[in-house]
Amino acid sequence: MTFEDTRSYSDSLGARLQIAVDDKTLFKHIVNVPFADRLHVTTLDLGIIVLLLVNKNEGTIDRIALSNTEMANNTVKISDKPFKQIRIPVDHEVNILSKAIRTGRSQHTVDWEYLFTPSLSGESARFNQSAGGIGCSYVYPLKVRDGGAMIFSFYTPISNISKEHTDFMKLYASAVTKALAR
Repeated sequence: MTFEDTRSYSDSLGARLQIAVDDKTLFKHIVNVPFADRLHVTTLDLGIIVLLLVNKNEGTIDRIALSNTEMANNTVKISDKPFKQIRIPVDHEVNILSKAIRTGRSQHTVDWEYLFTPSLSGESARFNQSAGGIGCSYVYPLKVRDGGAMIFSFYTPISNISKEHTDFMKLYASAVTKALAR
């Protein structure tokens, strides 16, 4: 897929986000709309999308929505903590969600410890990752409200992440930023 094809695809996903009538519906659409095009997500080996927003009052990064995929559901089933109880301090030095939001630059990992610390132990985070069959995850910051991020988790190893993957993540995160700004 060329950059222009990816841009067109991302624009169509962004248009689907605009039809959401309230925040709750929008949040669900954000993490699920890309999975409607099974061919594209299969080509990308995309398995899970997570939306996170900063809770300024608590000083935490809160998990808001999780894609409704089999692998995402598997991670929730075995997790030591319920999805919404996994909260990360905004100023945590090691967690890559915090780093992405603080720096405004995307981050990536092959070890979910860096997505879940300090809320879950490294071992628990890796069990979740294994249950989802995830090879690598990328975090893209969102410049919205009090701050936020998206996690894109792929079945493929990080060595297989291509320009098509990064173009998709960058453009979709931009579409999400626009949708959340309304």
